[in-house]
Amino acid sequence: MTTIDTLRVFFAERGAKGQGLGETDSLLENGLLDSMAIVKLIGFIEERFGVALGDEEFDPDNFETLSAIASMIDAKKAS
Repeated sequence: MTTIDTLRVFFAERGAKGQGLGETDSLLENGLLDSMAIVKLIGFIEERFGVALGDEEFDPDNFETLSAIASMIDAKKAS
């Protein structure tokens, strides 16, 4: 399962239409991420992918789309 597929499952399990999410659809504009959802997403990312997100990752651009989140995760896994 790809990183993006795993993220789609995360959103689908929380009531969002995760399977219908395009890689570049805005999660913020579509109301899929608010402050509480971002906290849950960060916990999920750290647990599922075994990465620790630092302050530098808490940029809204990193959480704008599935593609942006996957890129951030992949970069953290590579470092």
